[in-house]
Amino acid sequence: MAEVTVKVPKEIKDLIADTSETIYIEALKEVARKKISSTQKRLKELRKKIAIYETKYGKSYEEFSKKVPKTVKGHDDWIEWSYLVKITTELANKIEKLRLLIGK
Repeated sequence: MAEVTVKVPKEIKDLIADTSETIYIEALKEVARKKISSTQKRLKELRKKIAIYETKYGKSYEEFSKKVPKTVKGHDDWIEWSYLVKITTELANKIEKLRLLIGK
């Protein structure tokens, strides 16, 4: 388990000195919920961009990657599409980790 240290002004420290650990856990969960929400919005935007490429080429990224058109546009699309797939995978994994934090 990792330990987290938070620096706060003395005035705040005095206010929360008697606070139980539960409040910190709830605060972390709230931050995680907000992060999940914003990450889901970003993920949705990226998936829409991926759908544009799937429609344009009539195939999935995996199929397209096996036979990238030998054109500058085909190569450029492959680079962009690769990036989108990589980032959507990373964001989906991030959401799963955040869900573990909030117990879902």
